[in-house]
Amino acid sequence: MRLLMTAVLATGLIAQGTYAQAPAAGRAADDPARTAPQEPFRMPASERKNIADNPSWTAPQKPFRIHGNTWYVGPRGLGVFLVTARTGDVLIDAGVPGDAPLIEANIRALGVNLHDIKWILNTHAHSDHAGGMARLAHDTGAKVIAGAADAPLLERGGEDDPEYGDRFPFPPVHVARTVTDGERLHLGDLVLTAHATPGHTKGNTTWTWVSCENKRCLHLVDVGSLSAPGFKLIGNPSYPNIVKDFEHSFGVVASLPCDIPLAPHPGMVDFWARVAKRQQGNANALIDPAGCRSYAESARKRFEAQLAKQRAGLP
Repeated sequence: MRLLMTAVLATGLIAQGTYAQAPAAGRAADDPARTAPQEPFRMPASERKNIADNPSWTAPQKPFRIHGNTWYVGPRGLGVFLVTARTGDVLIDAGVPGDAPLIEANIRALGVNLHDIKWILNTHAHSDHAGGMARLAHDTGAKVIAGAADAPLLERGGEDDPEYGDRFPFPPVHVARTVTDGERLHLGDLVLTAHATPGHTKGNTTWTWVSCENKRCLHLVDVGSLSAPGFKLIGNPSYPNIVKDFEHSFGVVASLPCDIPLAPHPGMVDFWARVAKRQQGNANALIDPAGCRSYAESARKRFEAQLAKQRAGLP
């Protein structure tokens, strides 16, 4: 195994209004896979405020093992996961614009070479999960993989979002490969499965895989968000099937084999509360076979209440 588990380092991050992507050290600037955009990303005031209002999205968090070959490498408030294998590593999600240096430092602190990352998977095309993706893809040379219906939104850098319009853009991301519902990705012995869970975005994807530790193999699930914060659910011309899609996704998440639920926002599945219990000595605290179902059921109730209010014409 390539990981050298030395002392894990924490690193700070200040979200910046602009940044330019420079070629990775030791790589030719004209290498198409690593050539940065010519224009720096200029973060609008709406996105700067969004990040400022959610300080956990840029808060340092020491990386740590979740189970087996799965590691937490993101900031405190955004789930970013590294899945390692002898044949190459996989990163899931990328935080907000400006989070890439924090994520890269966490990966290096585990003794992992950035260029061992072969794929970067996306749960959905929002700035708090895809904001650092272009920078990470550039620095690692990894291929970005996403749900087919979210690829155009990633390529547009979040502009013309069905719910948010142009309020929360991010650096445009080149999607090297798209996946459909049930598609299995093979990287040597590592297998990750894409489950289409549309609604939060049209291409919202829940990722599942199996991690083994001391011959104990568990089903891990990075649950695609099932919330609809301020969404227009009735008469939305940009997303006419949104209600049907959400209803489908609640059922999918509730039915998945799920030993350790993870999420783009850790609070969705009470992740940090379970981590605290493990730190206090409960070795099995991260295991919650009912976690995916519980999240789907609570999300469904909130969604139905929101839908009922909109149908009644209430604010």
